[in-house]
Amino acid sequence: MWKEWKSNRYFILVMAAIVNFVHGNPYIWTVFQPYMEREFDISTAASSQPFTVIIGIFAFGNMIGGWLQHKIGAKRTALAGSAFMCLGFLMAALAPKEAPWLVTLGYGAIGGLGSGCAFSMLVAIPQGWFPDKRGLVTGITIGVIGLSGVIMNPLCDWLLTAKGFHFAMLMVTVFYAVLCLGAFFLEEAPLAIQEQGAISSAIQEQGVMTGGPKEQAAAAGSSCGQIETAALQCQYTAGEMMRTGRYYWLSLAMALAVPAYVLVNPLMMSLGMERGLTGAQALAGVTAASAANIIGRVAAPWLSDRAGRKPVVYGLFVIAMAASFGLMAATGMTFAVLCSAICMVYGGVVSVFPVMVSDYFGMKHQGTNFGAVMIGYGIASILCPLILAAAGQEKALLIAGVCCVAGLFATRRI
Repeated sequence: MWKEWKSNRYFILVMAAIVNFVHGNPYIWTVFQPYMEREFDISTAASSQPFTVIIGIFAFGNMIGGWLQHKIGAKRTALAGSAFMCLGFLMAALAPKEAPWLVTLGYGAIGGLGSGCAFSMLVAIPQGWFPDKRGLVTGITIGVIGLSGVIMNPLCDWLLTAKGFHFAMLMVTVFYAVLCLGAFFLEEAPLAIQEQGAISSAIQEQGVMTGGPKEQAAAAGSSCGQIETAALQCQYTAGEMMRTGRYYWLSLAMALAVPAYVLVNPLMMSLGMERGLTGAQALAGVTAASAANIIGRVAAPWLSDRAGRKPVVYGLFVIAMAASFGLMAATGMTFAVLCSAICMVYGGVVSVFPVMVSDYFGMKHQGTNFGAVMIGYGIASILCPLILAAAGQEKALLIAGVCCVAGLFATRRI
């Protein structure tokens, strides 16, 4: 009976989604930040550092997770990454008032590295079990991250109000540690299953349907030195992938999708109220934007299974471009609707790009490869707050729209 459950791909999908809930951890910092500022008597800029660090280091955690997968296996990697993340969060919970840097080290650096390490496995394992529905299952596992923010923020706010920063962070750590135990139930799909539907949609879009792996690799611009002879698709290592032009356009396109969300997200409450929304309306708009984020994470990859990855990414960039430029003059509920559109686009982007990576470069090294693609995402996430501080609100919206235009061009070159 137990063996049947272990080989049930839907059970494994549910377990991966449950564990992935904890990797919405950056979203809770919106609630924790003001409490850290007061608890440690530091500036707003200093209290935002843990968030900046966890976002920036997450991509490198993905790469380490992919490397570890081939050393100790996907399950052990997911468990090790989860344990490392929880250790970092525990450090943040126990940080003394005279050492706020321990919060940045624990929650930001150690937590981000461990979280990225486990996350890469929680995306790759379900993809391996569902070669026929990679977009949909990726949307489900990543969509749970968006749901995490909706559920955890009010819970964390209640804990922070009642017991303060340290107790709240400790309780979050315990809760996340319990959920991470679900990684014990993860199993990688047999190679025969992973190879089903292995011809990448990228090659299909180019019309290259004939020839073996070497011929397909040549068409894609790579030697693809490590080829699974039983598979129809090249299984690129990170090094081989990074020697292709497609990798750089893919990483650039993902990076250019970040500013619209990261530059607009901090403005939703403050700028919304300046544009005519009441406090209650602005808060409702933020809630609607969170829901739109979740919808984008599930709907966009599901649609990409049917319409193709690149057409969906084109559509996402067009929506984000129109919304960013529109926000420069929007007022009232129009402002809230356009913010929700940008959040939906962001959710779609972070869910579709992992599938594109596996489509173009194979499943075998998916964790490492997606981490490498996310390098641009991490750099953009770190730079955007600096851009917002330097350019101001209005110019930030213009910059976001211009980045979306550039993203359309980058997507064309993928």
